[in-house]
Amino acid sequence: MNELDSILARRADLAALVDQGAAALVARILQLEQERDAALAHKRTPIGDSRTTHAPPSSDPRGKKRSLRRRSGRKSGGQPGHAGHRLEPAAEPDRVVEHALETCTHCGHDLRRQAVAGTSVHQVFDLPQMPLQVTEHRCEQKTCPHCQRTGRAMPPPGAEQPTQYGPRLSALAVYLHIGHFVPLARTAHIIKTLTGHRVSEGWISTCRRRTAACLTPFITALTDALYAAPSVCCDETGFRFAGARYWMHVCCTLTLTLLLCHRRRGADATEAMGVLPGYTGVAVHDHWAPYFTFTDCDHAVCNEHLVRELDGVVARDGARWAQNLKNVLYDGLRLKEQFHDNGQPIPADKTAAIIRRYRRWIRAGYAATPEPPSTPHARGRPKRGKTLALLDRLHHHQTATLRFLHDPEVPWSNNQAERDIRPAKTLLKIIGGFRTETGAQEFCAVRSYLSTTAKNGIHPFHAISDALAGRPWLPEAATDQRRTNAPAAA
Repeated sequence: MNELDSILARRADLAALVDQGAAALVARILQLEQERDAALAHKRTPIGDSRTTHAPPSSDPRGKKRSLRRRSGRKSGGQPGHAGHRLEPAAEPDRVVEHALETCTHCGHDLRRQAVAGTSVHQVFDLPQMPLQVTEHRCEQKTCPHCQRTGRAMPPPGAEQPTQYGPRLSALAVYLHIGHFVPLARTAHIIKTLTGHRVSEGWISTCRRRTAACLTPFITALTDALYAAPSVCCDETGFRFAGARYWMHVCCTLTLTLLLCHRRRGADATEAMGVLPGYTGVAVHDHWAPYFTFTDCDHAVCNEHLVRELDGVVARDGARWAQNLKNVLYDGLRLKEQFHDNGQPIPADKTAAIIRRYRRWIRAGYAATPEPPSTPHARGRPKRGKTLALLDRLHHHQTATLRFLHDPEVPWSNNQAERDIRPAKTLLKIIGGFRTETGAQEFCAVRSYLSTTAKNGIHPFHAISDALAGRPWLPEAATDQRRTNAPAAA
């Protein structure tokens, strides 16, 4: 008996397939391949894909990622009424070059003695050559006839050494390194290419350190301004340095950005920022539990996060209630854009209608989602599963989820915080992580300054130069007095 006969003798099911012929064998092979592919897809994305979870796009079973951007009904490109822009001619050019017409372009006749009838103007906007401008400060020395001692005039700030680089070149180095995440070596190479002077990587690090050290008044004023804001957006993201796990936190508004690196992700780090302790405005964030431990303030939940999770429920279960609940949140956003963006409150009947629909689809979600089977002798709180956990959060945090309907100062989503913290992720993709905790703290201080000044229309060169001169730009003094009884910031 050969090996095949031995297998068929043991496996009656395989013997039956052989008896049925080649078609039955092929059908069984295809069925097994489909089952294998389905099992692999389920194993790779057990709770969704990169659109609805934190899973990377490389784990998606499909090749093309679908966008979550909502259709606006408008064509792509410039919209009707868009002002547009063009390169406008300068009224007073820096340099004028005359081009004489010496011969006729038609017959070649000599025109050098002919009077000029008019000119056509062609302006070229270009960068000038950028050699460094060297300013020499000559400090007089004199001998006093009274005490016979020799004195010397003091050099101005920024010229203390016999030779040193000035504030604008320092600002360029810091702006490239922190503002655009250019590594030290490449920053030095760019400066040499532009100016012809080779600067060291250590000098660039010193510029960053000096800038961060000059920003203490700015960080204090920024924290006070955030504390006085009617609402703030909060978020956090992980990063690594020296093999350790750290967290970068952000607290921001449309005009302010405060970044902080900390060893912890939860309430300890948020307390260290010095904004939420004692804050009585509205904190906008995701469902990360430590935010809710700050009870002096009201809370609003990011609806963009909820929409992504509801998308995950639709993708997994095809749940109609999840799609309808998404529509409720989007309808609330349209009401906010229609009324709050025009300085008007949302009518009470429209708000009540949104709340009724919200509660209706929450109840439908509970009815359509079975309770997980209980596990006897299991320790701890029984697991609810992704869908029921989402429903629980939507139910228990209804006030925080729909707060945007009642308060014009509360945004619909936490996207501002995500936009402000995203550059940190870009930096980590470039450098992989910080080498020291001090470097991460310096980055957060300078990045907070650059982001805030950019939001307020301050030129980055002027902002950094003023900071290095001991005059950092400060946000307007807060008139809110809520901090008077607040605990001191850590």
